[in-house]
This record gives sequence, C-alpha cells and structure tokens, in this order.
Amino acid sequence: MRVVVVGARGRTGSLVVARLAATGHDVVGTVRRPEHADRLQQVGARSAVVDLMAATPTHLDDVVRGADAVVYAAGSGYGSPGEVVDRLDGTAISDTADAAARAGVHRFLVISAHRTDEDFGPPSVQRLLRAKRTADAHVRATDLAWTVLRPDALTDDPPSGRVSLDAQVPKGLLPRADLAAVVVTALTGHLLVRRQLEVTGGHESIRAALVHRSRPWTTSQSLTTRR
Repeated sequence: MRVVVVGARGRTGSLVVARLAATGHDVVGTVRRPEHADRLQQVGARSAVVDLMAATPTHLDDVVRGADAVVYAAGSGYGSPGEVVDRLDGTAISDTADAAARAGVHRFLVISAHRTDEDFGPPSVQRLLRAKRTADAHVRATDLAWTVLRPDALTDDPPSGRVSLDAQVPKGLLPRADLAAVVVTALTGHLLVRRQLEVTGGHESIRAALVHRSRPWTTSQSLTTRR
C-alpha cells in the first residue's frame, strides 16, 4: 500500500510511519519543515512538506494523490492557541478528507479523541472537543472507507498488544505503540471500515478486537454503501 500519514513527526504519527515502513509499505509522511525529513528517511519513509495551518486544497490534493490510504494523526499540543486547535483538530481534518475523496483515495483513518461527543472540562478542552466532533462528523459523511478512532489518554509505555475497543469504552490509558498497531492492523487488514470506535488499554488482543468489530472491505464494493 501507499499510505500518506499526516502528522508524521508526532509521537503517535511517527510510530505509525515506522510500523508501516517496517512491513514494506510505501509511506509518505507530512512534516512542517524540510529539516524534519531526515527522521522519516531513517525508517525508510519519504516526506512531504505541509504546513497544515496554511495548506491550500490544491496542496493537499497534490500530497494525497496516488495514495491507497491516508492517516490523519496530527493535532494541536496542550495549551495551543484556539485558532491552532480549530485548524489542526478541526478544519484541516475535513480538508484532508475532502482532498482524499477528490483524489480517489479509498481509505481514510483519523485519530480523534475519547468522549468527543460530550462537553466537559475547561473552555480550552471544550473547544478541542467541538473541533474534533465536527471533523469526525464531516469524515463520516464522506463516501470514503473511513475509520474514526477515539483513544483516551496516551502514554509512552511499552505496548501490551491488548486493547478495549468498542463504540463506548471506559476511560483508561493506552500506549501510543498499541494505538499505532491498531491503526496499521486496521489499514492492512481492511478492518474497521465505516466504524467510529473508542479505544483504551484492555484485555483483548488487537487483532481479535478489530476482527470482532469489522466488516472486511474490498475495493470492488461501492463506496456509497451505507451501513
């Protein structure tokens, strides 16, 4: 597969890139600055310079053209200004999904956040939740073979290989390496198509959890089919 990973320099995105490249896939990761490309080259991936805050539809079209799948793993950091949150966690996701649709990309996976349909926390958190909620809804309304993953708090702990995955799961911690494994397994196994699922650490193996909650997807199926 040729996979474009948006946000390839982030802690989760970089793990997705490395895992895909290690298993022989053609990976293009987006970076904000050219000097960040070396890190991708070290794991066998290529880079595309994209400043999501300023990226035009034409630029996004060029980046995703020819891909089999797009993973959106970018996001604003803690304490980011409101306009950065609105863009990176909101409109940039919608714009990337639209670019994928225009380019004929079949598969689109976005890493969202746990409990995004609720309003809680301080105003900055609520703003992030609203941005992600709107973007998730936009992705679901497309004709792409989409997947929306909503992890809870992410850690840098070693992977366990086990998760809790369902429409709703209790709050919990999830190693980023396990989230990356969920992303790659879903893409390469054609699993979790048109599924929006929460995910945290748990007791079920990643492969089993994905298979149990999936309908395998084939490119011969109509992209306009609704579940």
